[in-house]
Amino acid sequence: MWGVFVGIGLGVLEIVILKKLIAMMTATRSSAAIAVPVTILKLALILAVLFLMANFVSIEAMLWCAAGTAATMIVIPVLNSIATIKKYKHQQHGGEQKQ
Repeated sequence: MWGVFVGIGLGVLEIVILKKLIAMMTATRSSAAIAVPVTILKLALILAVLFLMANFVSIEAMLWCAAGTAATMIVIPVLNSIATIKKYKHQQHGGEQKQ
């Protein structure tokens, strides 16, 4: 069960790396060549962690780690999107409160 915490940490790390990659790619076109290998390494990191969990701990721990990673990589963008939508709606209404 503790593998889920490793998965959550891995998922958070993947989201942080993804945000950095997006910022890097939108800043300049020349950094796109660097982004492709980094993206491949990002995916390889997930596979390596899952492989190590399966070989040296257990298959059950690997499954919990994969579940934690997947859940984190889904939940964080959803929560960020909800916060962005709320902020956008707040700006659209000029900060007025509904009564």
